[in-house]
Amino acid sequence: MTALPGSLDATTLVVDLPGGSSLADLLPALEPSAVWLLRGDGLIGLGAAAHIRAHGAERFAELAQWHAQHLAPLGETSPLPDDLVGIPGAGPVALTSITYSSSSAADSHLILPELILGSAQGKAWITAVFRVPDWDEDFEEMDEPAAQTHDGAAQVTNSRRLHALLAKHGLQLNAGRLSLISAAAPASRRRDGHTAGSSSRPATSLIQGSHSEQHYLRAVRAGVDAIEHRRLEKLVLARDVVVAADAPLPTGPLLASLAADYADCWTYLAGDVLGATPEMLVKIRGQDLSARVLAGTVDGREGLQRARTLLLEDPKQRDEHRLAAQSLLDQLAPVAHQLHAEDPPAVLELPNVFHLSTDVTGRLTAETPALLVAERAHPTAAVCGTPTATAAELISTLEGLDRGAFSGPVGWIDAQGNADFGIALRGGILQEQGTQVRLYAGCGIVAGSVPEEELAETWAKMRPMLGALGVPQP
Repeated sequence: MTALPGSLDATTLVVDLPGGSSLADLLPALEPSAVWLLRGDGLIGLGAAAHIRAHGAERFAELAQWHAQHLAPLGETSPLPDDLVGIPGAGPVALTSITYSSSSAADSHLILPELILGSAQGKAWITAVFRVPDWDEDFEEMDEPAAQTHDGAAQVTNSRRLHALLAKHGLQLNAGRLSLISAAAPASRRRDGHTAGSSSRPATSLIQGSHSEQHYLRAVRAGVDAIEHRRLEKLVLARDVVVAADAPLPTGPLLASLAADYADCWTYLAGDVLGATPEMLVKIRGQDLSARVLAGTVDGREGLQRARTLLLEDPKQRDEHRLAAQSLLDQLAPVAHQLHAEDPPAVLELPNVFHLSTDVTGRLTAETPALLVAERAHPTAAVCGTPTATAAELISTLEGLDRGAFSGPVGWIDAQGNADFGIALRGGILQEQGTQVRLYAGCGIVAGSVPEEELAETWAKMRPMLGALGVPQP
């Protein structure tokens, strides 16, 4: 586990966004380091004041330890403006992505952005996080007159540092209004020489992932066979494809496209994983928790009425969903009480697919750190199977993939311990200096699953990313 050295200081200001715009509207002109947006509101992180990486079975605990030692104290020493007190996510906040498996070769990430743009409950704000040792060396040329008080000098230095940080990321603040600097300004230039926010998009092509479609069909058949022999009840099998570009992909415009087309999903970026997930693993607000379980899928081209019939009346779909919802309840039981799952499930309509959906609510029974609640909830049967240990073993054998952050927890945690942890679905992992995105999709395999139908479902689930990347679906 590593982090940048030095103590931290944070400043939060209430701001106005450009008239009629949302955070999502700013994305095309930005190079975000982390994003969490729903219907235009949420968080955009720029740069990194600290970036912590963890591996293995202790990855949740290591990230939780860093939160307790650094982020929580930073919240205590960085008071919020009165207008933001009580708003989850306001002030210093870290965004995270955690690998699906403890055996993954990939990193789990906790990123504390140096500049955070936030919006919720009709309020917008910016939070700047500074590493204190850098102040004097960065601003030697801005020494104040000797007669200035220490507090006054610190305020002036802090203000200048804030405006310099905004300019670094192509933003400016005038009379409390946040806006973009002209795209021609040096601060808006991307490291690869292209202009941030440019409407041009690198040419892309679709290439085979780790295995062929035939490999996936064979894996599904083997999974169905294991279920029929009563080794397990449900198994989730994923596959991947790769989208290659002829230049680094601009993540800001890509995420803006996802946020516009899938406004009812959580658009996310953390570490090297990005996408638009419809599934909330666990949301924590003080002692209250909630979740959204999705399992059972019909292609969006079927139409709502046909989808409702297929989802609600098909025993296979209902059974797959029941197992996913029950697994979350079982896994949260040691840390929560008053757990309640809606019954019967609802049908969730998304632009690409329909899902059976169950909302879960409850109360934490103790002061369990949010990251450890997420560890308790992960993985559910929606991304692994039932029973978990047997399903995990078969996944390792049949998939032939390192999922990395795909289907792991992704989201944010603030200094007070409020958190959103979605499941990193409907997305992909950036590779090769951003010139490739490895897309993943998985399906729940139960008794009666038809391999060809499951393969078609993976393409339906990749549709959000393929569309945003400008790649026609095969």
